[in-house]
Amino acid sequence: MKPVTNKKPFKVGMIGAGFMAKLHSLSMNNIAGLTDDPEARFDLMRIVDVNEASAKKEAERWGWKEFGTDWKTVTRDESIEIVDIATPNDSHCEICLDAFANGKHVICEKPLSIDSKTAELMARKAVESGKIHMVNFTYRAWPAIAQAKKIIESGAIGQIRHFEGHFLQDHNNDPTIPLHWRFKKSSAGAGALGDVGSHIIDLSRFLVGEFDSVSATMQRFINERPLVEDRSRKGAVEVDDFTNSLIKFQNGATGTIKAGWALPGYKNDVFFAVIGEKGSIRFSWERSNELQYFDSSDPAYLSGYRSILLGRAHPGAELFWFPDLGGESSVGVTAQGMGYGEAFALTFSHFVDSLKSEKSASPNFIDGLRCCEIIDAIKTSAAEGTWQQVHLAEI
Repeated sequence: MKPVTNKKPFKVGMIGAGFMAKLHSLSMNNIAGLTDDPEARFDLMRIVDVNEASAKKEAERWGWKEFGTDWKTVTRDESIEIVDIATPNDSHCEICLDAFANGKHVICEKPLSIDSKTAELMARKAVESGKIHMVNFTYRAWPAIAQAKKIIESGAIGQIRHFEGHFLQDHNNDPTIPLHWRFKKSSAGAGALGDVGSHIIDLSRFLVGEFDSVSATMQRFINERPLVEDRSRKGAVEVDDFTNSLIKFQNGATGTIKAGWALPGYKNDVFFAVIGEKGSIRFSWERSNELQYFDSSDPAYLSGYRSILLGRAHPGAELFWFPDLGGESSVGVTAQGMGYGEAFALTFSHFVDSLKSEKSASPNFIDGLRCCEIIDAIKTSAAEGTWQQVHLAEI
């Protein structure tokens, strides 16, 4: 009996066995079947976490061959080619540097680091290593957003005048949630701004371009939370619950970005509108299988946003649940529906494409650095009450 494929899978080790481990593991297990590509395969070698029970649970759940607690058994194992990092933000730098020093490709959760200084070091070492490096800004890969990028690049909406974006959630409006690492400046760097705001910052760069300057305010609604180790006592929250920013882009466009995780009624609202001289594009994750498009050239009796339903015609969606019916349009059935897990599968399919081609991934560590530079400028602006230039390091 002949083997199904002679191609060797990419051997991967994962550091961190929390929530993101589920999405990363699911994506790596499913990617070969979704892409129908015998080269797009991952071999789940080892998962580690400071909590051994968590590592063991995820290993058993997703088929990791080994588990443990020492992250260096991943970064320094000669049989492992790829290091997947899903740990608290303050640990990213040390792990990434060790992984690159030991010849590994790296995919890292966002934000890349707790500040732009360490992110710059990480980006430099990533480039110097010659290895593939990627930051998991997973919404970039979403077909509706990839299609929005194509529409903008085609010139259909003309010169961009304004970007309006937000990522708003309400789960941290619960004051009984304990004081975990995301509420501490030393481990998180920023609160809602870094955790969810980093995604909308990345999308604004992806769709519009580099930032020139920012003006921002930051608010904290819940100042104390129960301690993890003793919930009868409380400790101080050190980060923002809501950040509101004005933006000037280098190309002359303006914008707004809002990031919040304690705003009642907003569950997971990733929203943007890109407004140009000839039309506009609008998207909300709450209606993630739709992209809205407005064309100023439409006659008055047709004027208004039209809803485009995702299907095989849109970048990446062809991997999923849209059968090709064989017609000349090759569009097939639309509106079958896609969700959060598919977004991660698309990210990992892009990552594996870069591994196979040995070409730079997108978004990479330089994109991660740019996001950290913007976060730092926003934090400084909020603290000083002034407009701040976004300083871009040369890499």
